[in-house]
Amino acid sequence: MQSASPDIEKILSDAISHHQAGRLDEAVTGYRLALTLSPTLVGTYNNLGSALCELGRLDEAEASYRRALALNPAHAETHNNLGTALYELGRLDEAVACYRQALAREPDHAQAHNNLGTALFALGKLDQAESCYRRALIARPDDAVALNNLGTLLWEQGKLDEASAAYRRILQINPHDANARDRFAAVAAAQGNLGMALEAIRQSLQNGETEKNRRVFVDIVRQMRWTADNDEIRNFLTRALTEPWARPAELARASAALIKLGGTTGACIRRAQAWPRQLSAGELFGSDGLGALASDRLLIALLTSTQNTDLELERFLTMARRLLLEAATDGAAPGPGLAFYAALAHQCFINEYVFFQDGEEIQQARSLRDRLAAALKSQTPVPPLLLVAVAAYFPLYAIPMAGRLLTMTWPEPIAALLVQQLVEPEEEKLLRGTIPAATSIENAISRLVQTQYEENPYPRWVRAAPAGTANTIIGYLSKRFPLAPFRRQGTSEIPEFLSAGCGTGQLATEFARGITARLLAVDLSLSSLAYAKRKAGALNLTALAFAQADLLELGTIGRSFDVIECSGVLHHMADPLAGWRLLLSLLRPDGFMMLGLYSQTARRDIVRAKRVIAQLGYGPNADDIRRCRQDLLDRHEIDNFGVVTSNSDFFGISTCRDLLFHAQEQQMTLAGIDGFLRDNELRFLGFEISGEVLQAYRQRFPDDPAATDLKSWEVFEAENPDSFIGMYNFWVQKAGP
Repeated sequence: MQSASPDIEKILSDAISHHQAGRLDEAVTGYRLALTLSPTLVGTYNNLGSALCELGRLDEAEASYRRALALNPAHAETHNNLGTALYELGRLDEAVACYRQALAREPDHAQAHNNLGTALFALGKLDQAESCYRRALIARPDDAVALNNLGTLLWEQGKLDEASAAYRRILQINPHDANARDRFAAVAAAQGNLGMALEAIRQSLQNGETEKNRRVFVDIVRQMRWTADNDEIRNFLTRALTEPWARPAELARASAALIKLGGTTGACIRRAQAWPRQLSAGELFGSDGLGALASDRLLIALLTSTQNTDLELERFLTMARRLLLEAATDGAAPGPGLAFYAALAHQCFINEYVFFQDGEEIQQARSLRDRLAAALKSQTPVPPLLLVAVAAYFPLYAIPMAGRLLTMTWPEPIAALLVQQLVEPEEEKLLRGTIPAATSIENAISRLVQTQYEENPYPRWVRAAPAGTANTIIGYLSKRFPLAPFRRQGTSEIPEFLSAGCGTGQLATEFARGITARLLAVDLSLSSLAYAKRKAGALNLTALAFAQADLLELGTIGRSFDVIECSGVLHHMADPLAGWRLLLSLLRPDGFMMLGLYSQTARRDIVRAKRVIAQLGYGPNADDIRRCRQDLLDRHEIDNFGVVTSNSDFFGISTCRDLLFHAQEQQMTLAGIDGFLRDNELRFLGFEISGEVLQAYRQRFPDDPAATDLKSWEVFEAENPDSFIGMYNFWVQKAGP
């Protein structure tokens, strides 16, 4: 081997310094210069490969490592590093071979054992992977990376006690290891130790917030059953709703439960359970209730961030709205409750005015609306409480000349209300004209469904969940389904992604933020698409395009896709399986598809409630939906509609219409899905489902750690019939060449 000259030594020294300082481009330049002067420096080729790997230039890194090995085939470290580059490229079998080469030359190479375990883990060879991690720990007992990987493997297999022990060991070695504490908290929650889990994640958040520990916090509090109020948790929940840390809807129940334990606010809500008896302002709010409600940050955050899904809180809000109406009718001053009343109006707009109202109340509200319209026409001052009260019963954009409100000066809570009810709807109105029609809409069922969602776009989401960190669809699915047997081939191209039936775009925008792709989102409804396009524009998602189209006609657009998402759509077709086959014809070989289909088992109570609704003669309009909800609640103790009246979709006009009044609905079974997968050579990757359900399944079927055996899932669902109360949400992969 050629030795380095003094000049080259200086170049190499500088390059290594740049590398260590994270100045990777300068390091690459230095390494290349040294190799130009001395082409046989094995270690420099290895270092160059490492710098290129860190820059994500994996093909170049591979070439550099192979050049090093051509010069010195016995260099274990380079075999290990080449394996890592190949692993990142998705060439797992080749990566395994490289790691084995490294270990053949250096049997105690702890990092190679660990890396080999990770590659075998990805290939689904769990026993071999566990053995590798344990070999790494024999060579280096305090290796936190190997302990973490072992803990993850054990966790995915449902071996929670062993996983917890691995994370505890990391924390003994380094009490400040944030990743270990987050995982320890998540495992504790999966074990049902929610108090321990909450304390662990609270410490983690105090030590430094990350996207990961925020997500774990959300997963934990979703399961909590609060017994006492907690100011620190209130603060975290408020931020989780407003920043947000997840979809705010995930936190609605936990937030409402904690709000009800608050001092003054909780007392107000408890008094409202005198429903249907109407209380006076003094009876409901007490002497200082309105001021306390306005300063309850968690309550305000919930009302302005997502649809409430708690019946006791709804009863309180329904009473409070009527008292707001009375105060505005009497010409009362805003007082200390303005922020609360404005948030209440926000909530009413979000749930599309689902709260019950009797004839006298609606007449009073209409009279107030007429007063507002008259004031706008005559350009006379508009009392703040009058404006807020009207906004709590009717969308302001429907009031003649409401645009004049935007020229006036308002307190911040009302200004935010005007953005919600005037500025954003006007933007959607303008955006309708910018959305192209990709196909015609001729099918009779498609037209029925289109009409529903033009009238009631679904869902009316407010805040976007944080962007993911997967970057690629392979990374996303590997994280979701680490044990699933699917082809993880890498690609340097930007994949084509179709969201078929995107609705208001909540899921499409989440994918667009978390995965690098060219994404086309289509839907029947222009109202839904305009909502989606407004939200995507606010997030600056330039790679996300929208078009109006009928799923049944997508074969005419002349495109194919690497990924197709179609959640909550096929079961609204006359023949869901025909729609599924059509989508498969657009999916490229080795492509991925996410489906969301109604479960026949989980929808049993909903189907029964729909039969009662049909017998009672309720229609799919807002007035009937309001009355129907109250009728179902009144009948619930006798007829017991199961989970219907506690379903989160029960608490809004659009969502309740989707739940109980849909123009077209069919349910599926796991046996039917399994048969379709077999007939069409589709590989099942797994369900998008809560950690609690997944853990319960793994405990019931420990021989299926990947959780991909649909026959076992069929048994599990029969034993736990509400497991798929939302939908069967799952991923499949199309067979490749």
